[in-house]
Amino acid sequence: MNQNILLVGLGSIGTRHLANLLKLGYKNISIVTRSGKAKKGMEVHKFYISITDACAANNFDAAIIATPTSNHISDLLETLENDIKNIYLEKPISNSLKGIKKIQEKATLSSAHVIIGYDLHFDPGLLLMKEYIDTRKIGKVVSFVSEVGQYLPDWRPEIDYRNSMSAHKSMGGGVMLDLVHEFDYINWLLGPIKSISGKNNKISNLEINTEDVSVNIIETAAGVLGTLHLDYLQCELSRKCKVIGDEGVIIWDYGRSNVRFMSHHERVWHTHDYSDYERNDRFLDVISSFMESNKEHSDYRLVHFDEAVQSIKLVELSKKSNISNNVVSI
Repeated sequence: MNQNILLVGLGSIGTRHLANLLKLGYKNISIVTRSGKAKKGMEVHKFYISITDACAANNFDAAIIATPTSNHISDLLETLENDIKNIYLEKPISNSLKGIKKIQEKATLSSAHVIIGYDLHFDPGLLLMKEYIDTRKIGKVVSFVSEVGQYLPDWRPEIDYRNSMSAHKSMGGGVMLDLVHEFDYINWLLGPIKSISGKNNKISNLEINTEDVSVNIIETAAGVLGTLHLDYLQCELSRKCKVIGDEGVIIWDYGRSNVRFMSHHERVWHTHDYSDYERNDRFLDVISSFMESNKEHSDYRLVHFDEAVQSIKLVELSKKSNISNNVVSI
């Protein structure tokens, strides 16, 4: 636990990562914030105003970047330029594909281990669904229905949603980037994705300049057809995925922390409950796995940079489809 860690950003997710690092026993943590000043109760840590300033004063074993999405590319590039080899970047990589190629080249040249924070890969229910799909428990997969939604003003009660990253295009907001987990896990479970047709608009009376509803029709390379719905509007969090095979059905319900399975043969629902697994357990697991991994030895659940590019590509192509009113091939 003697690793020297750089934490960039101290918003809600950065604060969570800090608490979890301390819980895991890591103590040598330096923090980069806009003010460069220690917050009350955090005086034990070193604070810096920039990544370069922090790296000039320390040698870091790992960095965790938890800044607004629109800052991800520049922060990641600065981290790579300062020769940090083990980097965890919060999802998504960016709010566009601009600058991605430069980052890929830089990461390759520096032999850096860059992980993107798709922590749902550590959710027990989603992992069980992947196991069922991979072992053909429902036979050949033919279709899926995925949806996620929650009322944006309820997301972060401590701040006015109108001032949040989610509300502003310039900061990388919008329901598609906020809930990009869904694009990622569909590609992970059933991909690669072959084509997408999307409709994405700001429809409600929310005071935001980003899309609040996104509806997508997706086809995978294996011919699986499905739909993906995302919104900022549902009164109660709803996050589910139903995968339909020619021999049965699997349903993952994140809100109820369970996975249900029914086969054509038995016609009886079998339920796996994991409600004793807390949301923060997932964040602890992903950070613990990241801290223990490197380029040569990496947990299969961790999402590497090149894999994570695909989810951003899907968001961009869905938006392109919305404008052109055509199906777009990947």
